[in-house]
Amino acid sequence: MKYIIILLFSLTIISNSFGQNSKGTIVGTVEDEVTKEPIPGVNVLIIGTGFGSATNLEGEFRISGLEIGSYQIKVSAIGYKTLIKSDIIVNSAKPTSILIKMTSSLIELNEITVRSDYFEMDPSEISGVTNLSYEEIRRAPGGFEDVVRALSVLPGVAQASAGRNDLIVRGGAPSENLYIVDGFIVPNINHFGSQGATGGPISFINLDFVRETSFSSGGFSSLYGDKLSSVLSIDLRDGRKDHLGGKGTIAASQFGLNLEGPVGQKGNFIFSIRRSYLDFIFNAAGFNFVPEYYDALTKFTFNLDEKNRISYLFIGAFDNVKFNNKDSEDLYENSRILGSNQNAYVTGLSYRHLFEKGFITLTLSRNFTDFDSSQLIPCSILFS
Repeated sequence: MKYIIILLFSLTIISNSFGQNSKGTIVGTVEDEVTKEPIPGVNVLIIGTGFGSATNLEGEFRISGLEIGSYQIKVSAIGYKTLIKSDIIVNSAKPTSILIKMTSSLIELNEITVRSDYFEMDPSEISGVTNLSYEEIRRAPGGFEDVVRALSVLPGVAQASAGRNDLIVRGGAPSENLYIVDGFIVPNINHFGSQGATGGPISFINLDFVRETSFSSGGFSSLYGDKLSSVLSIDLRDGRKDHLGGKGTIAASQFGLNLEGPVGQKGNFIFSIRRSYLDFIFNAAGFNFVPEYYDALTKFTFNLDEKNRISYLFIGAFDNVKFNNKDSEDLYENSRILGSNQNAYVTGLSYRHLFEKGFITLTLSRNFTDFDSSQLIPCSILFS
C-alpha cells in the first residue's frame, strides 16, 4: 500500500509538471515585402483571443501563454495592407517562429477601407502563383510531407507516373521545371533522380525546416532562365534563437535527427541528417533489389548588423542500389532492373545588404551530381 501511495504521488507531481509547461509561444519578425526592412510598431493580434503584441524596432514580436492548438494571426500597420496568416500551430516543445512579409498601400486621408485576405500575393509575379506554408504542405492530401508531391494536386499539375515526383505542369515535360532553395538553383531535389529531368521517388528537402514555398506555373519573369513550365522556390527558416533544440524522426521510409539553435548573439543554425531503412526491410524479406539513401541539410545564418546578413547552405543526397545475387534466379530477376546510384549536393554562400528602398543579394554556389547507372545481363555459353 505504501508503494502505491508513493507511485500515485509521483504521478501527480509529473502531471503537474506537464500541466505547468502546457502553454506555447509565438515569436516572429515582420518585414517589408520589397525592401526586406523590419517594420516597427506593427499590431499583431491572435484572432478569437485577447492575446496580441506589437513589433519592436527590429520588427520582432513575441506572444506567450497560449494554449496548445491552431491559431490565425491578423497583422496590421499604417501604410501597409492588413494580412491574415492561418494555420499557426502552437505547441509546448518550442516557440513557433514565423516570418511575415507586408506590402505597402496608399493612404487616403478622407476614408480608409481595409480588406484582409487569407492568401499572400507576390508583387513580382502577375498570375499563376501559389504560396504554401509549412503547415499547408504538411496537411496536403497525399503529400506525405513531401514538398514536391504536395504540388501534384494543384490545378494544371500532374504526375508522370504514380509514386514519382516527375511533375507535368500545363503539359510541359518534367525537365522544364526549376527548383530554387533559399536562392540557390538545384537541378533536382529528389532521391534517385532522373538524369536530365527533375523527378524522382521522394524529395530530399526536410520539410521540418521549410518556412514556405512559392510555386509559379506561368507568367514568371526572365530571371529564371529558359525554364518553360514552372518555378518552385523553397525558403528555409532560420534556427532557434533561444537555445539548442532538436528531435528524432521516424517516417514511413526513413529516420533521422534534427538540430537547431543559436550561434553566439547574432547567428543561428539548422542541421538535419536522415537515412532510409527500406534496405533493412528488403534484406529481411529476402528481396533481390535493395535501395538505400541518405540526405543531409545544414544552414548557418549570421547577422553582421542591421543592414548586412550572410548565410551558408549545404544540401546533399547519396543514393545507392544493391543487388542480392545469391543464385541464378536472383541474377535473372535483377537483370531486368536498372540500378541507378546518385550522389548530389549543392553548397553556397549568400550575402544580403539592405538599402534605404531596396536590397541586393549576392550568391556563390556549386552544384554537383553524379549518376552511375548499371544493369547486369546474364549470359550463357553453349558447348556442342
